[in-house]
Amino acid sequence: MAEWHVQEELMGRFLRAEASREESQRIVRHLLSGCPQCFERTHRAISEIGLWSSGWEEAYEEVFQRALAFATREEQRLALERLRGWEQWSSLEPLNPQTRFAVVEADESFHTWGFYDRLLEAGRWHMRTEPAEAIDVVRLAITVAERLDPATLGEQRVADLLARAWAALGNVKRIAADFEGARRAFNEAWRIAAGGTGDPLEAAHIIGLEASYIKDIGEFETAESTLEEALEIYRKARDPHQQGRILLQMGDVIGYVNPERGLAHIRKALALIDTARDPRLELCAQHDLAKFLNESGRAEGALVILDRARPLYKKFQDDFTQLRLHWLEGKIAANLGDLAGAESILGQLWEELRVRDLNQEVVLVSIDLAKVLTWKGEVARAAELVAQCYAIMKGWGLHRDALAAWLVLQKTLAQGHALGDIFQRIEVYYRRHWVKPAEFEQVEE
Repeated sequence: MAEWHVQEELMGRFLRAEASREESQRIVRHLLSGCPQCFERTHRAISEIGLWSSGWEEAYEEVFQRALAFATREEQRLALERLRGWEQWSSLEPLNPQTRFAVVEADESFHTWGFYDRLLEAGRWHMRTEPAEAIDVVRLAITVAERLDPATLGEQRVADLLARAWAALGNVKRIAADFEGARRAFNEAWRIAAGGTGDPLEAAHIIGLEASYIKDIGEFETAESTLEEALEIYRKARDPHQQGRILLQMGDVIGYVNPERGLAHIRKALALIDTARDPRLELCAQHDLAKFLNESGRAEGALVILDRARPLYKKFQDDFTQLRLHWLEGKIAANLGDLAGAESILGQLWEELRVRDLNQEVVLVSIDLAKVLTWKGEVARAAELVAQCYAIMKGWGLHRDALAAWLVLQKTLAQGHALGDIFQRIEVYYRRHWVKPAEFEQVEE
């Protein structure tokens, strides 16, 4: 069955209280399922209509409650809070962060679960393209969580929500490359969670986010073993989709240093994830399957998986997804022997990453491109590229060991030949030690 989303025209009729009861019930059920695409569509539509500010809040709530006739009274209350939260965020979003904080702190109408939930959703939306904005939004969610009414929600549940917000802050700080800030935020999340409900699913959620931080600081094996705990929690909860999500994350973190182990996790994940529930997760699984097949020397199989996944890539046109696609295309082309095609793809990708200040990605693509040039017999051009990249890297504030490792690669290529598995070893070095200093282990000729 094709995946269903709320279209613009239907959403407009729903928000104007013109949809039929059956249409309204289907829309509400879908929104309550947590679909991020339709969350964003609803946010835009509410912003355009100005739902609460138009003076017809009372009449609309009656229509919305009729659409929620299938739900319990508490579910109705939370759904209405979420809808109001979208409108509240649309009114605050144009303001600067300082003004937002001042407004929220002074106005108790913002101190609700619905507004808190919308802020976390907005933080997830911004984190890939505007991490600084995401940090500000999640900090605002923390402010709201600190002001939630424990008499309504319960003190322990409020602690759970506050811990979630701190874990979200750790995640966006990780993406913003503030790893010390991320570590402090995760520590605070665990401290607060100790006073929460003790729900293992809350712990599993924090573990999943923290494992991404552990991966980014290069501790792949630790990240994999940490995720085992979350996997066991979801097994006990009998939630196959979440098990699949964790297995996919395990495959991603360990596949960089052990592609075969990564592939084993990903294949298990594909049998468990609900692709209709989360098509982006399906895309991530197919992408990683192709990536690690290519890394393990099976470029033909990787290309088959990639071609089958192209309709999924077309569904997600964001820069992050498309850049990952082109990078994978370049790496597969190289391993299939299409060196001219690989050079063209990776060269253009290098420019795109530079413009976006994606520093570690620039380094890793430089390694791939230098390897392709070397395979073409153009070692002098590879050495020139690496020297150019070193000049750029010096301005990034990288630790001394990371710069020294790059000089080893530069010297090796300047001598007119590639030394053994230098490209593979230096790629693993930067994945492991981008954040944590360590000397690059040289191999004697």
